[in-house]
Amino acid sequence: MNQSLSIWERRQAVASRLEGHAQQEQDALGELATAFVDAQLSLDDVDPQGCLRAALAAVVHVAASRPGFNLVLGALGHGVRVQTDADGVVRLSAVAVAAGEPEPPAPEPPAPSAQAAQAAQAVASELASLLWQR
Repeated sequence: MNQSLSIWERRQAVASRLEGHAQQEQDALGELATAFVDAQLSLDDVDPQGCLRAALAAVVHVAASRPGFNLVLGALGHGVRVQTDADGVVRLSAVAVAAGEPEPPAPEPPAPSAQAAQAAQAVASELASLLWQR
């Protein structure tokens, strides 16, 4: 970290990262609930103790920083596939998980589009300008 940053600036950076992590977790848990509803499963039946949700909350941060991430978390014969596409978007889907059976590999995510690259550049520029304004 840059030595010229004040303690306040460092604290703001940490707070911003923590807010981002909390938002990622909330988004992932909401998407998990939707994926299980779409698969006609009850999340409370599949994950009564919340272990799957806790594992997902921990994994979503790693997945968000690694394009191509692909992992299946399972509980009671059902699970959730956590994938990150080439654009860095984390996607969740409900999957059936049989004990002892390896999960088939997921299809390759599509390459990032030129439009996605432009959008990422625009977001980066906007974030940089916000940081300079502080």
